[in-house]
Amino acid sequence: MNDDQLRKVRRRIALAAAIALGFAGWMIVRSSRPVAAPEAETVEPEALPAPLPPARPTPARAAAPVLTATATTAPLEYMGDGVPIMPAGPNDPHPNTFVHPHPITPKHQRLFRENGLLYQLNEAMDGKEVPRLRGLLAQYREEYPEDPHEMQKGYALIADCLEHPSDETRAAAQRYYDEEIASTLRRFVMRHCLDGNR
Repeated sequence: MNDDQLRKVRRRIALAAAIALGFAGWMIVRSSRPVAAPEAETVEPEALPAPLPPARPTPARAAAPVLTATATTAPLEYMGDGVPIMPAGPNDPHPNTFVHPHPITPKHQRLFRENGLLYQLNEAMDGKEVPRLRGLLAQYREEYPEDPHEMQKGYALIADCLEHPSDETRAAAQRYYDEEIASTLRRFVMRHCLDGNR
């Protein structure tokens, strides 16, 4: 390459570098200036697209039932603090105020006492306190003779297994375990009578 050709190449490189630096400077200056918000276009009502129909039809809502007092509804009951108790019946009028959720009736109190007694029975069983277990079982039989879940039979069986472990108590426990499949005591019968770790 001769000197003349070398000068032409250097000029082209210098020109390209000058153009690149000019473009970079212009970009920097442009980005530092705040951009004016574009003016809002006015759209004529005819130009707006029609709203899309819903993807699936929505079911019509049923009107809320109107609760009215009838001759068979009982008047509202109030707690000692003056706040009414939520009526139990679906057709009973509901007051438009704060209410207690439901009354604590004698039935509720009896259930609470039964749950407390069952807790004590479970404590005596887990502690392997056979005399206490038998005493609480006698109280349970006296207060709750109906025993729809065969709990008394299960607790008596566990007391027998703890007090006199034998083949007879083990066979009785196995029968209870096989027959009373809905009993909440099955796992305790298994633990205290059938698993051999008495």
